[in-house]
Amino acid sequence: MLRWLSCNVCCLLAASLACAESAPAPTGIPAHGRTYTIAGLPQSDYTMDAVYEHGALTPLSCAGTAAYIIAPKGAVDSERRWVWISNLFLALNDKDCGPVMQRYYVEGALAKGFHVAGIDVGASCGSPKGAAVYKAFYQMLVKEYQLHPKARMIGQSNGGLITYGYAFRYPDHVERVLGIFPATDLTSWPGLDRLCGPFSPQGLAYGLGRAEMEARLKEFNPIDNTAPLVKAGVKAYHLHGTADDVVPMEPNSGEFARRYKASGGDITVEIVEGGSHGAPLKSFFESPAALAFLLE
Repeated sequence: MLRWLSCNVCCLLAASLACAESAPAPTGIPAHGRTYTIAGLPQSDYTMDAVYEHGALTPLSCAGTAAYIIAPKGAVDSERRWVWISNLFLALNDKDCGPVMQRYYVEGALAKGFHVAGIDVGASCGSPKGAAVYKAFYQMLVKEYQLHPKARMIGQSNGGLITYGYAFRYPDHVERVLGIFPATDLTSWPGLDRLCGPFSPQGLAYGLGRAEMEARLKEFNPIDNTAPLVKAGVKAYHLHGTADDVVPMEPNSGEFARRYKASGGDITVEIVEGGSHGAPLKSFFESPAALAFLLE
């Protein structure tokens, strides 16, 4: 979903968390990192002013869009491991979603000495152009910040498409994926009509008509591209609710897990009985098992 859709339930959690102080926007980037628009669709705004108990944020610019790295305040993990969050606003203060929706996972990672990072590609739905921006960001972090060559990734809601769209193209760049009610099938969400319309950010869309997208769907669809991840030994863990009517569990996490396991892959789905798209809040945003998987 666009931010306003994926956050409609989650804002209740974020609004209950405190934030303070402000940090300057990165040089040359607007305060909200806007370097593109989503034609005709509402956007929520994030700011680079979140405060963390265990880390400090540095705003970045990469491939023409806003990004950040959050460094741990304490001892840094000896392997310089890191967590990559999609969408990036989940670790920031957001106008619609409130302060740091994924604070539990962010603070847990920072406390263990992991870095946390994110870059804005909007609702690009795992497009090749969006993946190219992700690759440029990955290369910058590994080269300039000497982070581990294999990221631990979190993909929430539409961030599932973004995360897996990058991971199956560059499986050697990824070690683990934590999916939080993740979209993994383009036909389920956002659907091909929207995907082929003015839905994704200008310059990062697939740019294909409906007929060509249908003909090439298996080339792009994460659910059809589990083999590279399994071959690379990427482990996955999903949290999904049985009552999710935005990104339904069965055609997304359910079918993705079946295909992953059938190929010999390591995946766990933590099923939230009766859970909708983000509720109950603690089940999705404060799961000890999910955090353990992410950081072990």
